[in-house]
Amino acid sequence: MDKNKVLAILENNKKERSMNHLALVAIHGYARGLSIKEYNKVLVKSKGSGTKGKGFANNRLWDHNNEPY
Repeated sequence: MDKNKVLAILENNKKERSMNHLALVAIHGYARGLSIKEYNKVLVKSKGSGTKGKGFANNRLWDHNNEPY
């Protein structure tokens, strides 16, 4: 393949992706934000400890410091 054929293939792929996108937009419409009613229904846990203290580095790694000598 030479450069011109590769460029033609890339341009054709770009047009196909564009047409697929336009078809999806025609079916489903563009994305939109939430309305106030929808936004207020969303429940999000905002605070918590997460995974803190559950890993080896936070609990068992330093146990040797607590051993009696």
